[in-house]
Amino acid sequence: MESAAGLYAAGEDRIAGFREILARQHPNDRGTYACAALDRVVTDIAYDHRTECDGGPDCRTCEGLRDALTIAVASVRSMIADEMTWSRRRNRRWFWSR
Repeated sequence: MESAAGLYAAGEDRIAGFREILARQHPNDRGTYACAALDRVVTDIAYDHRTECDGGPDCRTCEGLRDALTIAVASVRSMIADEMTWSRRRNRRWFWSR
């Protein structure tokens, strides 16, 4: 990952900048924030790539974006489902708290 970041000029200043953004988030929310930011970037790349490519079966970039977007959508749906589950649990009255 570090070498790929270097190939695309994701220098230490950019990495440090995003780490500062993460540091401002609540510790419990950092992973969610990072996932959401990454999902947004992957989606932007996919939209930009579609203007250059017809989505043919031989395009390795389309294949990689398809995999990334599959994971992104699945992770967002899982986070929403988890949040809804915890929300319901917090509002439930347990028998020992009555």
